[in-house]
Amino acid sequence: MISVIVPIYNTSEYLEQCVGSILNQTYRDLEVILVDDGSSYLCGKACDEYAVTDYRVKVIHKENGGLVSARKTGLEAATGELVGYVDSDDWIEPDYYEKMVLAQAKTGADMVLSGHSHDIGKDSRKVKDNFPIGIYTREMLLPTLLYSGRFFEYGIQPHLVTKLFKREILRKTQMCVDDRIVIGEDAAVVYPSVLEAEKIVILDVCAYHYVQHSDSMTKKEREDKEDIYGLLFAHLGKVFKEKNVWEVMEPQLRQYRKYLLFMHQISYFDEKVLVPYGGIAAGSKVVIYGAGVLGQKIHRYLMRKKEIRIVLWLDQKYEIYREKGLAVDAPNEILKVPEYDFILIANTVQSTAETIRRYLVDNGIDDRKILWFSEEFRKA
Repeated sequence: MISVIVPIYNTSEYLEQCVGSILNQTYRDLEVILVDDGSSYLCGKACDEYAVTDYRVKVIHKENGGLVSARKTGLEAATGELVGYVDSDDWIEPDYYEKMVLAQAKTGADMVLSGHSHDIGKDSRKVKDNFPIGIYTREMLLPTLLYSGRFFEYGIQPHLVTKLFKREILRKTQMCVDDRIVIGEDAAVVYPSVLEAEKIVILDVCAYHYVQHSDSMTKKEREDKEDIYGLLFAHLGKVFKEKNVWEVMEPQLRQYRKYLLFMHQISYFDEKVLVPYGGIAAGSKVVIYGAGVLGQKIHRYLMRKKEIRIVLWLDQKYEIYREKGLAVDAPNEILKVPEYDFILIANTVQSTAETIRRYLVDNGIDDRKILWFSEEFRKA
């Protein structure tokens, strides 16, 4: 049996699609544990109604304690030999767990890893691990587990929801995560779990749908100081040292730390404006290419700094972002802008950034004006 844990906090408008997609799995031997983490009455009531209509559903109501706390509570109640997680505003395709279980049954793996589909409106992009499909030992994954060597691409994606674990593994990893960790909660479990596993299977499956809803499309920069990230880095550092893999993991953890800080707290690097891009001179005019999480953070950051003028904001999915109230234009609008100093590629994945650069150069843009993370920043 698989125990599927769904932490829930005020996501009642998405529960029908989420829980329905789990209950309608072709693999039927499931227990679905809905952890109501202090939600509103209506959300909690919706959870109870699922328990009435399907005997496989268990509902746990608790005071709000955050995502880590809710996941622990669900795991404590789990009785399945295998455990998976689904976020309450996402959904899974009907054969998702059948494919995962079949792979586990054939190999006896301690962990089964899949990719996911990143959904924005009608657009869906497949995201996979940077390893070929196959069977691995933890030693085979270690050299590029957290960082593939290309900024910033994971070796193994940190997403907890795209994994199926033997319950005994999670008992050792999930239960010792500090409830106060609110950035990198998935990584705090996934990478220690790899170190506990003897055999890991990677599948060519992207049947988990990570959905960017309208209320999660616009991102805010955290106002916290670095301490909030220190909890995660201290946790991972402790695990890596205990498992005697610190030497190989420390450089990867350093890159991961830099990536998280930039994604969530750009101002941490405020020696000059946008140090990761090489430092932009005051008075410059820039175009931002990308309106996802990073693009929104850079836009908000520059608007607040007021030292640099944004003359244009571009994204291929500009229509979707316009619907959310963001002033984003189509990429070909760059050809109509007569004057700017730099184009900032707002994407953290090196391969994607290179594709954007090629597109711009092919359309006559001077390569010297196109900026991405500087080599100094990436290699430091």
